[in-house]
Amino acid sequence: MSHSQDIPQPPDRLFVSSKLKAAALVAVLAGAGVFAWALLSGHQGLGWSAYLIGAFYTLSLGVFGVVWLAINYLSKGVWSVTMRRIPEAMASWLLPGGVLAIGVALGSHHLYHWTDSAAVQGDELLLHKEPFLNTGMFLALVGASLLVWLIFGYLIPRNSRAQDESGKASLSRANVVLSAMFIVLYAVSFTVVSYYLLMSLEAHWFSTMYAVVTFTDMIQTGTAFVALVAAVLILRGGFGGFVNENHLHSLAKMMFAFTGFWAYIYFCQYLLIWYSNIPEETSYFLTRQANGWLGYLLILPLLKFVVPFVYLVPRNNKRKPVRVAAMAVLILVAQFWELYLLVAPAIGHGAEKAHAHVPWAELIVTAGFFGLFFLVFAWSLSRHKAVPIKDPRVRQCLAFHQ
Repeated sequence: MSHSQDIPQPPDRLFVSSKLKAAALVAVLAGAGVFAWALLSGHQGLGWSAYLIGAFYTLSLGVFGVVWLAINYLSKGVWSVTMRRIPEAMASWLLPGGVLAIGVALGSHHLYHWTDSAAVQGDELLLHKEPFLNTGMFLALVGASLLVWLIFGYLIPRNSRAQDESGKASLSRANVVLSAMFIVLYAVSFTVVSYYLLMSLEAHWFSTMYAVVTFTDMIQTGTAFVALVAAVLILRGGFGGFVNENHLHSLAKMMFAFTGFWAYIYFCQYLLIWYSNIPEETSYFLTRQANGWLGYLLILPLLKFVVPFVYLVPRNNKRKPVRVAAMAVLILVAQFWELYLLVAPAIGHGAEKAHAHVPWAELIVTAGFFGLFFLVFAWSLSRHKAVPIKDPRVRQCLAFHQ
């Protein structure tokens, strides 16, 4: 329900504390140090798998910023207008994050079996997939996908920020058109990127639901990050009343919804593979049930579904900033755990199967990527006005109640 009301004086800028920036910088240095140690000490597989996890994790957060903007422009989601600077700042990661993601190619021989020409020539299935699974196509298609994200990640926020000066409603309409174009291109490009970076780690395996699984991960984790930042800014008074418990409630409902959706999609993928019982498909879960991985796999639904679902059922837990922030942190950690289970068991090929281990190196390297993402995010957040004050829907957003 909404009604018009006067617009209060908005805050000028949104700032991240120097302590958080310092912590992020420490994480970056620690992550870079562990990555360098892994490469120099002969643990190239460990180092590059940790790199891949961190690169994909943060790249998903960056592109989520554009997806969030596009979805809300197309759906006319008035409740999200005043917090729009958060996803716009997330989209600033796409340039450095895209370069780092392309950097995975430097370690491709330690990650992807299909980059070994001798292995391809001796494997009928890999030979059949060679027109798609080759380094040239990897660089071309992933690079083209990242370029599309960069273009829209620049154009949509640019129009939003230009509206702060001109107040033209036509800029919102232009962003609706751009959003419609982006969503179509994103559906194809994100599928390509997730296939190359993650699914091709196990080139013999395939899943028709893989892109949906990775999309759900992106939405759940991206929403959690927006909720975490919004909750902290509300506690600090950074939004000056432009984002309140009603807006936070909607964010938490999105986290809740995609928690349930993740469980649905992940179970459907498992059910279809279990029911058909085709060796080419069951290999994925069989790999994650052997060599000590089963216990790690069973933790995943607890982190990504059971605990968040139960916790977010009560209304109060969706309206209190501290409670929302706590659950957002858990979901962010759970996403690391899922990527670890996607990547680490797949590194071993043939007789050299990967064994379960405590993911300390993967966690520190991913924390380094996250720290760098956070520094770019904080820099972008502080460069622009805190609230899109001249957006035609600001009054409706301020009056939003539920």
